[in-house]
Amino acid sequence: MAILIITLPAQALKSATQLDYVISRDGTALDTQSSAPWSLLPASARAAQATQVVLVLPVERVSWHQVQLPPGAARSARLRAVLEGLVEDQLLDDVADLHLALQQPLPAQGPAWLAACDKAWLLDCVREVEQAGFDISALVPELAPPALGAAAPVQLYALDSPQGPQWVHSSAAGLTRWPLQAAALAAIKPAEDVPVWAEPAVAAQAEALLGRPLFLQTSAQRALLASQGAWDLAQFGIVASRGGRSFRRMAQGLQQFSSAARWRPVRWGLWALLLVQVLGLNLYAYQQQAAVSQERRAMQAAFTSTFPKVQAVVDAPVQMQREVDQLRQRSGQLAQDDAEVMLSALMQTANFPAAPAAIHYQDGELKIEGLQLPASALAELTRAMQARGYQLQAQGTTLSMRARGAP
Repeated sequence: MAILIITLPAQALKSATQLDYVISRDGTALDTQSSAPWSLLPASARAAQATQVVLVLPVERVSWHQVQLPPGAARSARLRAVLEGLVEDQLLDDVADLHLALQQPLPAQGPAWLAACDKAWLLDCVREVEQAGFDISALVPELAPPALGAAAPVQLYALDSPQGPQWVHSSAAGLTRWPLQAAALAAIKPAEDVPVWAEPAVAAQAEALLGRPLFLQTSAQRALLASQGAWDLAQFGIVASRGGRSFRRMAQGLQQFSSAARWRPVRWGLWALLLVQVLGLNLYAYQQQAAVSQERRAMQAAFTSTFPKVQAVVDAPVQMQREVDQLRQRSGQLAQDDAEVMLSALMQTANFPAAPAAIHYQDGELKIEGLQLPASALAELTRAMQARGYQLQAQGTTLSMRARGAP
């Protein structure tokens, strides 16, 4: 699913407004970069099958402020009112006319960044894009300050803007903009290890002022990086269908994971882990099968050594039981499932109120008919016979008795 990344203009979005845009087929690689009037851009995007839109807010349209949220305010339904109260003294405009967006995820402790921009301008841009039939998946800043902390990285950018070439300094103090001049560079005082990024149009001028090499970065590359960042300014209902947009962002993330080159080592790692798991399961199954086969051979060896007349062993437990039964019969010993033993055990345990109507024995099962036993007496008799190794089952006035473990 291709993604259209549009850098919004600083002015209102009209049909004749010239827009810079990027089309990425996987959200990570830059496939198409160009500029076109807004009236022509939707057709170009649909020709490339771009169905999602990321809007990039230019640097000059977003201001940055540090706020310290009170405990529990992040989960409050009045979060917008809390934020207005925290920054109203820092803003020149009426806070009600501004769109606010809070850093996500919030740091565990300490201040967080709050982005502010003109609400009417942003709503006009969003409305134009939605009326063109696009689903807005994210609103992202072109540049954002680093995460607050002791190791907040500092970066310097040389940009070619409609207002003229400018420096943009990113630090823990926020984003500050300066004219692309030596005096501004003297005020910024960047350290030697601070990375400097410059657009090709102003790279020579910036390098001459800086006196050292810098990195080239086009506006299209910067917009693509912005779309991959952690910021999303679509908060407090500025974009319709927030739930659907979140689902689309998740789908986009899965698509990037499955195709982006930077995730290739992780994908290979997951495949390797899966292969190891499959091989481990097969090895475990082989070991278990070998252990079962060894036990079976040991049982067969014990059987054949005890009963050497048996030539073929098919089912050692069944054949062994059969041989033991035959030995018992030849020796005249009674087994547990013989009728005499079963009747003797039953008579010693039960106290029948009347003689049974009939007694039948067949294949190790003793049936006694015509018994009228109360439920409590039957339950007590069942427990007593279980202790002696027998199972009882009542069906009407018939009581069935079988040795436990017998088929």
